[in-house]
Amino acid sequence: MIYTSSYKNCNTDKYNIYSISGDRGKRVGYVGNYYSALAPKKDFWQTWHDNIGILSYDENNRYYINEYFKQVLLNLDVEKVYSELDNSILLCYENNADFCHRHIVSSWFELLLDKKVKEIKIDDNKIIELYRPDYIKYYLKLAINENKRLRKINKL
Repeated sequence: MIYTSSYKNCNTDKYNIYSISGDRGKRVGYVGNYYSALAPKKDFWQTWHDNIGILSYDENNRYYINEYFKQVLLNLDVEKVYSELDNSILLCYENNADFCHRHIVSSWFELLLDKKVKEIKIDDNKIIELYRPDYIKYYLKLAINENKRLRKINKL
């Protein structure tokens, strides 16, 4: 099973942890494992960031999901990535209820592999499941279905 969390919600050394942030978690002093293949690309992240407050929340986040899918996820083998990260926690910065690329990754595993990925917090080495926004999975499904290069993905 794979879990996701924010750096601030996952202070433990008892689990296999990977940063999937573009800066490898350096901003918060993270020095552990890093899975670079899932990091967002700077160009679309910057466009998304620059459009906060200019485009609607939904339109801007849908742009990010589409670009993350096309520029990152579409170039990866979902089964291989899941296998390499199984039994680990994927980390980045945002709070659990905020828009975040780790939620896109979770939705990718859930939609294409039928693998449940829980958003968690570690408290006294106990796993506590947290809320994750539902709309991200919906927009990712639309991005998958809209992409014409997806003949190899028959799941959706």
